[in-house]
Amino acid sequence: MAEIVPSEELRAFVRRLYEAWRTQDMEALTEMFSASAHASYIGTDPEEFWNGSTGAAMMMIQIAEVKGAEVVSHDLRAFAFGNVGWATDNVTFKLGIGGEIRIRLSMVFAIERGHWRIVQYHASIGISNQDAVGHALTTAIEAIERSVRDDRPDIRPATAPDGTVTILFTDMESSTVLLDRLGDAEFLRLLAWHDRVIRDAAGEHRGFVVKSQGDGFMLAFPSAAFALRAALVMRERVAAGYNGLPVRIRAGLHAGEAIKHDDDFYGRTVVIAARISALALGGEILASDLVHALARGLGTFTFAAPRDVVLKGLDGDFRVYAVGG
Repeated sequence: MAEIVPSEELRAFVRRLYEAWRTQDMEALTEMFSASAHASYIGTDPEEFWNGSTGAAMMMIQIAEVKGAEVVSHDLRAFAFGNVGWATDNVTFKLGIGGEIRIRLSMVFAIERGHWRIVQYHASIGISNQDAVGHALTTAIEAIERSVRDDRPDIRPATAPDGTVTILFTDMESSTVLLDRLGDAEFLRLLAWHDRVIRDAAGEHRGFVVKSQGDGFMLAFPSAAFALRAALVMRERVAAGYNGLPVRIRAGLHAGEAIKHDDDFYGRTVVIAARISALALGGEILASDLVHALARGLGTFTFAAPRDVVLKGLDGDFRVYAVGG
């Protein structure tokens, strides 16, 4: 019985597609796109919605018009289920006339006349949910934040005598890419390894796991110093890699009063920490202005130059600092 499996064959097909696009190998490209009536082609322009042979012909015309475009892949994933497959990628088109554009691609494949061919192609240019639907939608880190509000855990073990707490959010960079490389079973072992690293580092620095979902964590610490030390240890241990595979986390911290009233502890302090974490790049730890102020006098932490950012759903600018080694 057929089952869904990662497909290196289709990944190779997509890479050949990109190369044929760059070299303008129209003969190879013609063989890759289906001209059958069931094929569909959707481009980034509102007018680019074609079916069948018309779509295949328009793809050839457009590829010829964008001469010498280099397609740089950032997150290629491909799967197959018998004679059907699909792939997604986040790519940069480097245009021969200068400039570049970021595009999300999705493709569906079917075996026609003995060969894989694209039967559905969709290219899109991402815009923010704010611009598209008028308001921001939920991210993975924010989902943890929301679930914390629902569960209302007792965070007293991680509060300082003065009632303050430092919140640390972490998650793993490009976990979908790692899933694609490792497969389901090995990825679950990676998650278990990552879980132990985060929990052990938190426990060593008086931290408390408030909530975890998949590869994301919300943790609480009785001081900014403990939280920063824990975050640095987490980054170092995760960066050592999993069975030779590079892994990176991103993290964000903010401090505030650990008031037990839902709208306070489970509100602004947590929201700011979550939003800061969402801005971090892989391997980056971002601290709020308050965490920076609490820790800079200790002389044990280094910080990059501050940068002013806007945090989703919050008024005004916020200052954050990248934490050094």
